[in-house]
Amino acid sequence: MLTTRSQRWRERRARFVDDFIVVDPSAYTVETIDHSAARRFIAQHHYLPSYPAAHIAVGLIDRSRALAGVAVFAVPTTGAVITRHTGFPKAESGCVLARLVLLDCVPQNGESFFVGRALKLLRRDRERIEAVVSYSDPSAGHIGRVYAALSARHCALSRPRSILRAGGTTVSGRTLSKIRLGESGQGGAIDRLIQLGVPPPGRAEDPRQWLDRLRRDRHLVRDKQPGLFTYSFALTREARRRATDLPRLPYPKALPAENGQLLLYSA
Repeated sequence: MLTTRSQRWRERRARFVDDFIVVDPSAYTVETIDHSAARRFIAQHHYLPSYPAAHIAVGLIDRSRALAGVAVFAVPTTGAVITRHTGFPKAESGCVLARLVLLDCVPQNGESFFVGRALKLLRRDRERIEAVVSYSDPSAGHIGRVYAALSARHCALSRPRSILRAGGTTVSGRTLSKIRLGESGQGGAIDRLIQLGVPPPGRAEDPRQWLDRLRRDRHLVRDKQPGLFTYSFALTREARRRATDLPRLPYPKALPAENGQLLLYSA
């Protein structure tokens, strides 16, 4: 993919805008928005349509008051994400930028303009959060160019891992564990899988047996996900101090493909 274009999304399909068109800050406002509006936007446009356990959602709003982008700051899947990559001993001091999506109508520099202002709103509304961790998924064409533009610290490249997909969409491990363990939110997790096109459970079928059947019948397909680029934003002086002795890697530019050639990413 060319690095002279910026990746956008619409209807869960990647689109690209030419980098010679630059965003006009006066054409947009950045505001916190209701989770219901953010959830609908994510489900319609993001390649990961599920909605995370969110702290706040922030919207990029155009002159017609229509949403052109959404950022969701959320609770990490495990507290170790925060302690490992920010240096804070308590996970409550950080969160993750779990979803970021802009439509293809947003010009170049739209991400950095939007994320920079979204981080300020997060800090305003959640004072205890002093650092943010975010991931870039190279399988979706992302290496975190927007985070580099905002001087985020590149922390690590996570190990490749095995994932499950339904209808070509990655199913989060948290969704599956809610179903398998019968946790709160199990019904919503089952509904999300059904929305991805899998057959519903039988009337008396145990949810764990249902998941096993989906895998046997290949409605849930195991796949290999490459490592994710991990970034951290220090939002306060204390966060910057704690990050001083943590790893800081060079910003990535490319990944080797299986055939030995280089794949270039744009986002």
